[in-house]
Amino acid sequence: MHNFLNPKLFPKAVCKSPCLDNYEIENIISEDYTKKCRGFLAYSSIKPPVDVDFEFICSVNIYYIKINSSVGSQKCTGIELLIKSSDTYTTVAKALFEKAGVVFCNSRFYSKEKPPCDLQDYHLAFFSSNLFRLFLNAKGVRLRIFRTYKSVPCLSSVEVWGKVSKLCSATTKETVEKLVNKINVKPGSNTVKDKDEIPEDFRDDLTNEIMTIPMTLPSGKTVDQTTLEKYNLNEKEFGRKPGDPFTGLKFSDKLKPILNVALKSRIDMYLLQNSDKPEFFNLKRTLGRSSVSVNPSTSISYKKIKLDKSDDGLERAINLVKTNTNFVSFTSEEEKSIKCVKCGKVGEYFYKAPCQHLFCRNCLLLICKKMECGECRTEFNKSHITKVNL
Repeated sequence: MHNFLNPKLFPKAVCKSPCLDNYEIENIISEDYTKKCRGFLAYSSIKPPVDVDFEFICSVNIYYIKINSSVGSQKCTGIELLIKSSDTYTTVAKALFEKAGVVFCNSRFYSKEKPPCDLQDYHLAFFSSNLFRLFLNAKGVRLRIFRTYKSVPCLSSVEVWGKVSKLCSATTKETVEKLVNKINVKPGSNTVKDKDEIPEDFRDDLTNEIMTIPMTLPSGKTVDQTTLEKYNLNEKEFGRKPGDPFTGLKFSDKLKPILNVALKSRIDMYLLQNSDKPEFFNLKRTLGRSSVSVNPSTSISYKKIKLDKSDDGLERAINLVKTNTNFVSFTSEEEKSIKCVKCGKVGEYFYKAPCQHLFCRNCLLLICKKMECGECRTEFNKSHITKVNL
């Protein structure tokens, strides 16, 4: 079984609706990784429905179609699937969903109990059983985006998995197999992946250099913090506010860059494992050494982090946390009455909302989803939360 929208199998993609610059439908089937990551975005004035057509190198017996319909903050929530068997398209399935995407499955091979793979973040939909002849000899598919969630029609990725139709000639089947063998490395083959190759997700989406402090933008792209700072300084010279370099949208309390902690940990581990290689000698590390010391004049212990010149990346990461966290201390008599107003938990760490209600960490994470106090329903921003030191 193969993905017939793999660029090495020469698929075609067409959309008659206008697209945003650099977000054309051809990105979905592009061999260029940077273009493929951008996905497809219709022009800002275009509204659903929008049709996107894909044609295959040969007739295909379709098993399932996997669609990721989220591009950054843009999201589609309604897609209709049409299959081209001769010269016309026929509707075989329609799905409304709220998840990251949808997977259209052939009901002859899959069910909700036995999906094609681990698809927890995807909505499952199935082909109409009375039209099974259409997807046994499909020449192409059409995705009709008929509903979006406060955004323009968009697609992040599309995969059409299946096998070459039995009606195709032996020459066609042999050609497809040769192309597939160039894509997939067979077990036991002599082809070995270059271990020194830097993973693509470690590279800055703007500069293509390896990152030290990866910041994920509202558009879904990830850049290094130094890259983002240089871009914002350049924008400031022209009198513009900080914003997303890829979409041009200005940052706000809800749309702002976030430190990608998981990716940063992976990058740090990769740099440590390859620290003996000359190409990584000039890269700044973000791992520092820490020691605990106590101030004798108070009962509060704290950590002094010793940083040398190569640790400025960690210093910037710590400053990011410090700028969003305020501290409040209480006397020993006040500590006895302190507890979480939601679950009643008593502990050492609490957080105070602007309405003066105290929450434990778990309850704070729950109310931050709605950005309002769980007791008095007062709305607030994350920057207004203060940490309580007992």
